[in-house]
Amino acid sequence: MHNPIFVIIPTLNRPRMCARALDSLLQQDFAAWDCVIAKNGGMELLGSYVAELGPRLNHPRVKMLVLPDKGLGYALNQACEAYLEGHDYFANLEDDDEWEPGFLPTMYRWIRHTGADTVHCLQDQEPRAYQSAGGPAKLDVLRGANYINFPMCLFRASLWERVGGFSEEVGPATDWDWHLRCLAAGAKYQFAAQSLVIHHWHDNNYCQHSNGKPLIKQRMKEGVYG
Repeated sequence: MHNPIFVIIPTLNRPRMCARALDSLLQQDFAAWDCVIAKNGGMELLGSYVAELGPRLNHPRVKMLVLPDKGLGYALNQACEAYLEGHDYFANLEDDDEWEPGFLPTMYRWIRHTGADTVHCLQDQEPRAYQSAGGPAKLDVLRGANYINFPMCLFRASLWERVGGFSEEVGPATDWDWHLRCLAAGAKYQFAAQSLVIHHWHDNNYCQHSNGKPLIKQRMKEGVYG
């Protein structure tokens, strides 16, 4: 019997955080998953990753894909191209986030029960909130700002080809661009009003140091999102 959920952990130069994210996957109250750690940055810090992850890398459902540093969208696309086939759903657990143990079983029940293309939940933030905790997907609100981070979601696997993969041009706004293109393609979103994700704010948060809004706004003008 195949494992229905494919989990991608994209990571760049944060081996200790990556180990914490992976631990939160290993502690899920749901075991029917496969995972790929999509390590950006090539061989840089590979030894540190191996040391930090340790025996976790021997888990039969965990693999590491070593990639050049070409950004988040590239890493996600490479992981999907290599391993998504044969799975029904996928999730992107970024390396500085972690899931509560009930994340996968709850989201799996929701997506199967509702027939949605995407189910998303709420997030808690440490050490304090810098952004929205989340909420129901509304296209008019999402056109102004993203409030649904990748780790808050479980996606139907067919969305990846249906939407045309992840943009490799928008950097930290990859999740925002993805949601807008999914909704433009008619994807059905369902909201689970539970806090099942912990987002950690720190000095190396990519979204704090990069502003993807100009690119998204330009894409809106170009009609990318319908």
